[in-house]
Amino acid sequence: MEEEPGFIVKFFDKKYENKNILELVKAPVAAISGVSDSDAEDLKSAFGINTVEDLATNKYVRLAQGINCFSACSGEILDKEFESKDYEDLAEKPASAISGVSEEDATLLKKAFGIDTIRELAANKYVSIAQATVTLASLVQLLKATGVL
Repeated sequence: MEEEPGFIVKFFDKKYENKNILELVKAPVAAISGVSDSDAEDLKSAFGINTVEDLATNKYVRLAQGINCFSACSGEILDKEFESKDYEDLAEKPASAISGVSEEDATLLKKAFGIDTIRELAANKYVSIAQATVTLASLVQLLKATGVL
């Protein structure tokens, strides 16, 4: 297995196809196929995102994913007396509803990835690719540390 990226490389631009998984994590976010240099600049301006790892671990992405999960499971999290339709609707709020995400940041997200809502940020395909890459790299590091690789 070593550090070869395997199937994940299919989601990256051609010039990154010979990079190992640990190098892909540190690659610029524009290395992800479909993320333009302009998109990368917008992400950098809005959230300081430079690398694939930055996108995968971004605080606002994680908050959006938490809100999205809470929204999807709201009928199962709270007792009936505390349930509210408001919780179910949280994921449909604009991305700027997340504390720390300004209207300008939300405009840049819309420009870069077509994201309007918290749910769209949470489920964005480029975020998923970045997070899968970081997870695979973590697995490789774990396997190396335990002597399996």
